Order: sequence, then C-alpha cells, then structure tokens
Amino acid sequence: MDPSNARRSFRPPGETGNAEVGKKELIKKRMARTKEKNVNASAVPMGHGLEKTAADRPDDPADDLSDRLAHLQSLVHREHQIRWERFGFSPEWSFKLAPLEAEGENAAKYLATFFSKEGKLRRTVFLKQYHHPQIDRAAVENEFCGIQITQRAFQPTERFRVPQPYSCLPDEKILFMEYCPSVSLKKGLFRPLRFSRFYISDRDRKGLLGHMAESGRLLSHFQRIPVDRHPAAEKATAEGIILRYEKQLLRHLRICQKAGFPEGLVRRIQRAVFDRLESQSPFPSMTLQHSDFAPWNLMIGDRHLYLADFQNFTTGFSSYDAAFFHCALDLLFRYRTIDRALLSQMQSVFLEAYLNGRGEAGSDRGRGTALAQALPLFEVFRLMHMTYFAQSIFCSPPGSFYQSLYAAPFRRFLVDWFHQHLEG
Repeated sequence: MDPSNARRSFRPPGETGNAEVGKKELIKKRMARTKEKNVNASAVPMGHGLEKTAADRPDDPADDLSDRLAHLQSLVHREHQIRWERFGFSPEWSFKLAPLEAEGENAAKYLATFFSKEGKLRRTVFLKQYHHPQIDRAAVENEFCGIQITQRAFQPTERFRVPQPYSCLPDEKILFMEYCPSVSLKKGLFRPLRFSRFYISDRDRKGLLGHMAESGRLLSHFQRIPVDRHPAAEKATAEGIILRYEKQLLRHLRICQKAGFPEGLVRRIQRAVFDRLESQSPFPSMTLQHSDFAPWNLMIGDRHLYLADFQNFTTGFSSYDAAFFHCALDLLFRYRTIDRALLSQMQSVFLEAYLNGRGEAGSDRGRGTALAQALPLFEVFRLMHMTYFAQSIFCSPPGSFYQSLYAAPFRRFLVDWFHQHLEG
C-alpha cells in the first residue's frame, strides 16, 4: 500500500472531472515547436528510440506533457493494432488521447477515445501509468493478474463488475483497461453523511444502508474465488502470511513514531497485535485478499458496482479485507457533524451482508463472541489498519477548511481511538 496516498484519510472528496479538452491547442503548438528543433527527428518515428539529452529536454511543463502524450500515443497505437482486436476493436479505428484528472497520487491517468472511420464514438480505454518508485514491473503484472481473475469471476453476477483488462506494459508500468464511468463510493457516502447529525432524508439514509449491503455482498463474492487462482498461492502458508502482516505493522509503526506518535502507545499496539497473531490457533482459512477494500476503491456506475485498484492483490485471511472496510468507516467518526448512530448502523449492515454472503446464518451479531468466531482476527486487523491510516495521514499535507472546522484533530482522534480499542 502506498503510504503517500492521502486520499485514504477519507477527506471530503473533490470533483473528479474529465480531461481538459482546452489543453489540446496548447499541446499542438508545443508539438509543432518541438518538430522545428534540429534534432534530426524526421528520420526517427515518434517514441521509437530517439533519446533526448538533459540539455535537449525542454523546461516548460507543457513541452514535457507533449512529449509524454506522443510517447503514450505510440504505445496505445501498438497495443490497439496488436492485442485488442479480440476485444472487438477494429484496426481501422482512430483515437484521441487525453489526460484524466482523478484522485490518486501514485499514477498518471489518461483516456483513449476510439472512433470509427465515420467519426462515431466506439470505445474508451482507461490508461494508468504508475510513477511511484516503489511500484515496479512485478507490481503492475500482479495488479493486471488480479483484475483478470476477478473480472472473469464477477462476469456471471448481475451487479458486480471489474473493468475489462485489455493489456499491460510492465516495463512502462502501464495498464490498459475498459473505462467505466462511475463515482467512488467514498464520494457517494460523504455527501449525504457529512451533516447527517442535523438532517438526512429517508431516501439518503436508505441509499447509504443499501450501499453498505452491496459492498458486503461484493466482498463475499470476491472471496468465493478459489485461492489457487493466484499465481503465488502454492507457496503461500499461514505462517508466511502472519509474518507479512507483522512486517507491515512494524513499517507503519515506525512512520507513526517518527511523526511524534506516543512511544508508549506504539509499543502497546505492537504487543497487542503480535500477541494475538502469534497465538491464533487454528489459523483461519486462506482467501484472495484485495488489501485495499475500501469506499475509495468501490465505484458506483449506472448499472454496476465496480471493484478497482488491485495493486496489492495477494492471498491472506478473510477478515483482513472486511476489517479494512469497517476501519475506513471508523475514520468518519471524527467529523462532529455526522450521525454516529447511523454510521455504526452502516458498519453493522456491511458486516451482516458480508457474513450472509458467505453463507453464515444469523442476524445482528454485534461485536461479541459470535463476530469473533465468524471473523477470527477481525479486531486485530482493525488495529493494524488504523495504524496504516495513521501513517498515511501523518505523511499527508494539511487538510481542508471543512476538516479543521468540523472535525476533531486527527492526532487526538487517533490516540483516543487506539486507547479505546486497546482497552476494549
């Protein structure tokens, strides 16, 4: 998981608008200027071997954008001609490539819009290119594998989907997939919730609870996929998974400690998590693990609910993803204007739908023994995930006006949350 990704602090979502069409003229002018430079480019196809020295590279960001788009256009053209015909693409189609402004800090995103010879819109491809140094070719291949596996498994369902993957270029850290117009569940939740302490319509309340039930059912469908579909499943062991979880926690605790988190609290968190993980017997059964199953990676479309971002797709224990979603909702408790009873009800509805989707009978399990039996390590994973959110928040820029005015300070909220759950 990328600790620099501030979106996971559940901040008030901004608009995720489409690409700025107005940039096209500027880009054309910059491309024309680049062609006029005496670099003997006329004999070399764009994006096929012409390397500029540092002195040749323009300092103007618009020139950089122009070069980047030209290179990406050559890659899209190649993939279109070689690999996408089996998905219904015609080699005769033309396309336009434009940057897409969207949430997320570790990747640049683009839309390639394809047109027939008559100019009719045919398809739109979503292109994601990672630029974060910790994301390597293996991570890109793993994400593409997760999309492929889940897309095939969700295809028979009426409501749940994953974008159709088309191809990937691991060396370029690029994924190509179907573009699915949608709005993140994060945004869909926050708008009706943010002043719910004072007023929320019956329609919005029903819609929020409906989203929670669907999210729980989607997770149960995802975990029904046979774990051996993951290429690394053969080598995975319960002991190895526990060790991975412990290393993950230590990494996040170090960041929290450097950020000034109370040292005594850091030690208590580590001891509580390690003791519980290492004393677990028997180990829970292994499932596929999304690792970032949260409202920012569930996208609401006109007809489907989409699961996105398989960057950390792996094997693990079932309660890991359920606890991640539940803990992400916990972050909303810091907003003083949110109806806390409604938010707790949303968490309960999510868990109930998830457990029912797994075929476990029962109603209103609450937080007691029944939940612990149904979801081993659930509370331990909540401690781990809040540590992850804490280090993400400490790495993030200061929040918006709404946060500072209507929400408890993050540090105080987090310290109180940990004390409450460690003592509980």
